[in-house]
Formats: sequence, structure tokens, C-alpha cells
Amino acid sequence: MQLGSRVGDDFIVLKGLKAGEQIVTSANFLIDSESQLQAALGSFAPPQPGAGAASAMNAPQAKIELSSDPNPPHKGSNLFRVKVADANGAPISGAEVSATFFMPAMPAMGMAAMRTLMSLSDKGKGLYEGSGQLESGGTWQVTILAKKE
Repeated sequence: MQLGSRVGDDFIVLKGLKAGEQIVTSANFLIDSESQLQAALGSFAPPQPGAGAASAMNAPQAKIELSSDPNPPHKGSNLFRVKVADANGAPISGAEVSATFFMPAMPAMGMAAMRTLMSLSDKGKGLYEGSGQLESGGTWQVTILAKKE
């Protein structure tokens, strides 16, 4: 749509709009948050077949402990530490460890879903660290992924 001169509170539409078509002139934030929500929902893939309790029982067992500085984490920069150990408590080093922080959308507040992924560096003796930015305070869902071989 191409707009021309402004006349009072109105604009002259030069092209791109047919007689009788409606346009939105207010509540644009609701439309924007809905489009962000749809985009966020489209970026999540369903779990792989076999994922869940049955496959988890057959998976190698590990102990994972998450901590942060500051504690609890806040909006802005945070340092996250993950300790990874085997079922007997022996530290596991040399793994690829990542943390995904997710907060569901809150459409009533005009907030789209938020997702932050960070890779953690191996510090030795089963300790992994990484810094990351959280876009908001509040309750986050956290998924820790540790892969080795």
C-alpha cells in the first residue's frame, strides 16, 4: 500500500487498497504478538518417535545439576554452571553440553514465547559453564542436553 499526503487524522491512499477493504489502524501490538507467537510455535519440532518414558529407561543414566550466578537468575546476563556425573557420581568430562531456556507466550500480556540456547564450555571434572542473556525475569523451563560419543 502506498500512502500519500495526510489530511487531518486521515491519509490519502494512492495505491494498494481496493474500495471496501478493511485495514487495521489500532491494536497493532496484538496482531504483532500473535504473529510472533505463530512464528515461535512453528519453530518447535515434535519429539522424535520413541522419545519418552520407555526410551528414557533404556538410556544411559547421568546426574545433572544446574546452578547460576546470580541465584536465582534474572533478566539480563547470567552465568550458568552444569555438573554432569554418571550414575555412580563420577564426573563426566569431554561432553557437549547445552542449556535451552524457554518461557511460553503470554498473549494476554502481549508477550511472545522466548527461547534462549547457550553452549557451555567444559571446565574439567564434569563442570561446564556458559554465560547467557535472559530476556525476562520469571519462571523458565530449562532443558539440559549433554552428549558424549
